[in-house]
Amino acid sequence: MNNDPDKNPLDKLPPILKKGLNKNLCTCNDVLKIDIINAIVNGATTVEEVQKQTYATDGIGCCKRQIKQLIECLCA
Repeated sequence: MNNDPDKNPLDKLPPILKKGLNKNLCTCNDVLKIDIINAIVNGATTVEEVQKQTYATDGIGCCKRQIKQLIECLCA
C-alpha cells in the first residue's frame, strides 16, 4: 500500500468502503479486505484476477458484490 498521501488508493474509496480494512471480506477463505484492495492496486481489474491472487470468492461467492464495488472505485 502506497503511503504517499497524494497517491493513497484508499482516497478513492467512499467512507463506507474504508471501514473494516483488517477484517475478513471473504469469510469462506479468511481473506482480509486490505488484501483484496492490495490485489486491485497491484493490477487485478476483475473478480477473477482478485480470486487468482487472494482466493477470495472461491467459496460460496457472497463477497463478489463488494469486490466488484472495490474494483469500480479503485480502477476508476
